[in-house]
Parts: sequence; structure tokens; C-alpha cells
Amino acid sequence: MKVLLFLVAAIAVVYGQAPQPCIAPKLWEARMSRIDPSKRFFERARISYDAINQRVRVIEEVNIKEQRDFFDVLYLHQVGKEYRYNLKTKECEVKQLAEQFRPFEVPANATNFGESYIGTSAFPADGVLITLWGGEFRGGRYMATFTNSGCVPVEDGFCTERIGCVHTSFYDVVAGISDPDVFIPPKACE
Repeated sequence: MKVLLFLVAAIAVVYGQAPQPCIAPKLWEARMSRIDPSKRFFERARISYDAINQRVRVIEEVNIKEQRDFFDVLYLHQVGKEYRYNLKTKECEVKQLAEQFRPFEVPANATNFGESYIGTSAFPADGVLITLWGGEFRGGRYMATFTNSGCVPVEDGFCTERIGCVHTSFYDVVAGISDPDVFIPPKACE
């Protein structure tokens, strides 16, 4: 009887604790896909992400409606510049960034919507436990999922009046940056 009471009390304590936002890695690289169905927009890309210095490099294949383009895009938020090199035309456009840096992390005021498995928990190593978070940010709403272990981003979705709704999925995430020169603007943009 004492064992049963102890188990019930332990379960109550575990379920009574409110989940706390995890701390996502500040430096990582991954493959990603992004979609905005209303604009018939689809993107496949390789991303290098540096939250410490607010830098993002994306080598992307973009499909908008029936048109397909390839870009090498560097966002340097601390200096407010975007370098967009068209890999097909070999032209570079340098412009001021219109958007503030939006980190891939769980904001402190995020609401936890629970946990679930991608794949299955029935067999060891056949699933990944994720945590779903959501809330509001500058002019919009977001939902994001992160791995329960390591707080690695899995999916990110947001909707704003100005941009619309965008859904991003991350794959093959690796901690750190393999080539620190990835955040140097392309030579063609100098």
C-alpha cells in the first residue's frame, strides 16, 4: 500500500510541474524545407545558423508558382545587411534587412502544448520525443517543436498579416559551424 501511495504521489509531482522553455543551441547547421501554400512557395535549403552574432547563411532552391531559382543568401543582422547571390544569373543584390533577427528558440513567454513522438516510442531509437511550444511575437503568432533532449529545432511555423503563414522543417541538424568563413559575403557581392 505504501508503494502504491508513493507511486501515485510521484506521478502527481511529475505531472504537476509546468514545463519550462528549453535553451536551443546557438550555433548549428541543417537542411531545411519551407512552405507557404497560399503563395505556392516551396524552398529546400542548407542553413548555417549563428544566434550569438545574429547571422544566417542559406543556400536555397526556391520554387514560386512554376518558377525555380537558386540563391546563396547571407543575413547579417548586426550590420543590417542581406547579400542575395543568384546562382543562375551570377548577380548579387545587397540590401538593408527589413526584418529583425528572429531566433530559432523557445521564447521565455512561450506556452507549452505538450510532448509527442516523431516516429514511435514502441521500439528503442525509432522515435524522437519532441515538445510543442507556441505563442505571439512581434505582429504574429508562432508554433514550434524542439527535441526534448538537446532542444534542437524540428519545426517552426508562424503567421503574420504582412508575410502570411510560413512552415519550416529542419533535418540533419548538426551542432556547431563546420566552416566559420560561411558568414563572409560571397566574392561576387563585393
